[in-house]
Amino acid sequence: MRRRHKGFILVESLISLSISLMVVLTLTYCINEQFKLLNNWEERVNAHKIMLLNLKNNNIPNPLIIKNQEYYFFRHENKFEVKVNKNVYQMEF
Repeated sequence: MRRRHKGFILVESLISLSISLMVVLTLTYCINEQFKLLNNWEERVNAHKIMLLNLKNNNIPNPLIIKNQEYYFFRHENKFEVKVNKNVYQMEF
């Protein structure tokens, strides 16, 4: 006859639950970081698009709103500057 320990099944279940939670939390964190990175790249691309649009045509509205973010364009002597949120993107020519 084989003896079964009821406590062993409980411990095994708790360990598998904690491992599953750790995996889910790690994946959630990684996905959130990737979305932050994608949003940063999208903000950068939009800022450079605005600079290129202003090279082509000076009648672009200022501020320009893209996806609920306000992009402010400034032209200095030899550089373009776009401010969005707290970031500043510059291009010299």
